[in-house]
This record gives sequence, structure tokens and C-alpha cells, in this order.
Amino acid sequence: MIRRFSLSDLESILQIENQSFPKSPYDRTTFLNLHYLYPETFLVHVNPSPPQPEASGSPSTRDFGGLSRAAQAEGLGVDSERRLPSRSEGRGLGAVERVNTIPGQKEEQILGYVIFSQDGHIISIAVLPQRRRKGIGTQLLRRVMKTPRIEKVWAEVRRSNQGAQAFYSKMGFQITDRVPNYYGNEDALIVQWIPTT
Repeated sequence: MIRRFSLSDLESILQIENQSFPKSPYDRTTFLNLHYLYPETFLVHVNPSPPQPEASGSPSTRDFGGLSRAAQAEGLGVDSERRLPSRSEGRGLGAVERVNTIPGQKEEQILGYVIFSQDGHIISIAVLPQRRRKGIGTQLLRRVMKTPRIEKVWAEVRRSNQGAQAFYSKMGFQITDRVPNYYGNEDALIVQWIPTT
């Protein structure tokens, strides 16, 4: 199932991010800013998991504490050392959020995410490494491609990231341009898809 990102998803998104982009993952402040900038188009792919027992039935407070950095997996889509639209203000930075932990309530496992602008620019897309090649990235990208009133969908891909290039090519994207030194030491390829009318 694909739904909009909520702040209670943040820890799971950070884990996916750290595993997918170990060289330069987005941090929680960046994701909070992206949520503020793109609340309608920050989507997560979830898999319901069985209920987990809790010690008490009262709501608990979860703060956004530290995460371990994991894995050496390469991400899908916008590569490490990615660029991000700038915005000086952020909403909810350092926030504490209430999370419902009533026993027996079904919890969801976040398997991947995509963030894109209303004009079709894919800012970031990633899938939990152990759940790749199961159609999750395809489902997320198809959701972007089916967004009403989008005239094109495009992303930057590191020139050396053959996996991401193959993925986009399989989805009908074409390489349309190159941006020299976009990643500092490497060019970016612009991959683009235009819907047929």
C-alpha cells in the first residue's frame, strides 16, 4: 500500500536512507523540510505487519533520537551527494510526536519512499535493501507517473549508477541531458519520462 508520509514514519525513513545512501544520507532535518515543502507528494510504501505486544495500552511519546548508520547498499534513484531544493525555514524541527501504541493495533513496516515535486521532479526514491527487486520501487515510480497534470517526470542519476539507469530505462525513461560535476566529482544524467496523450 502507498500512502502519504507522516511524522511517525521518520525513524523508518531514516533507516532506509542510511542503508540506501551511506555516503551522504539526508538527515532528519532535511526530511522534515521535505515534508513541509512536499506534504502531498512525499509518499511511503508500507506493508502491514502483525501486532506487537506493548507493556501498556496508553499512548507513548517517541522522540527523534539517534540512529545507527547501516549497510553499504547503493540506493535507487537520486544518488548519494544529492542536491536538494533549499529552504531556510523548517516546520517541526526537533519535534516530539505522539504515537499510538495501543496493544493489538496493526503496525506498518515502511519498505520504501518517494519524494517528488508537483511538476514531476523526483527528489529522492529509495527502497529497503532487503526488499529490493520485489516491485516496490516500480510501484512508487508508477504512482509518480500517474499523478494528474504532470507533464513529465525526471530525476538526476549519477553517471556511474548503472542500476538506477537500468531501472529508469525499464520504466520508459530516457536520458535527455547531462549535468557536468553535479555530484562534485561526477556528472549527473537527467532521465525523463513524458506521458503519451
